[in-house]
Amino acid sequence: MMSNSTKSERFSESLGRDECLKLLRQGSVGRLAVVIDGKPHVLPLNYAADEDGVIVFRTADLTAATDAALANVAFEVDEIDLARRQGWSVAVHGFAREITEAIDDDSKRLLRMPVHPWAPGQRDRWFKITPKEITGRRLRSTASAS
Repeated sequence: MMSNSTKSERFSESLGRDECLKLLRQGSVGRLAVVIDGKPHVLPLNYAADEDGVIVFRTADLTAATDAALANVAFEVDEIDLARRQGWSVAVHGFAREITEAIDDDSKRLLRMPVHPWAPGQRDRWFKITPKEITGRRLRSTASAS
C-alpha cells in the first residue's frame, strides 16, 4: 500500500556575497537595529542599496533612527514563505552616518537613490550604512512523496 504523505527535508545554506548584494538591492523594506540608551531597538524602514551594499535611508527629526548616526548598527532584510517554511535573510553590520548635508561626490550620488518612505511626514534626514560585514542564509524545503 502506497502512502500519499509528503516528507519534507530542510536545507540551510550560507549565501555568498554576490547573492547577498543582489537580494539586498532588490528590497525596499528592512529593519535597522540600533542601541539607544543601552537598549537594542529594531525599526522597520524603507531603504535603497547600491552595488557595494551601502544602505541609504531617510527619516524625520527626533526619531529613533536618527540615533544611528555615528554608531555601529545592523540592518536586515528577508523574505519568508510561511506556507512552505522557507526563506532567506541578509544581515549587514556596519557604521552609520548622516549624509543630509554632505557635499562629497559619493554622498551626492547616494542622495539621488530612490528611497520612498511609507511613514507619513517629512523624511528629510538621509543616512548611509557602510557595511563592514554582509552575511546571508537561505532555508529551503524540498518535498518528496513517500
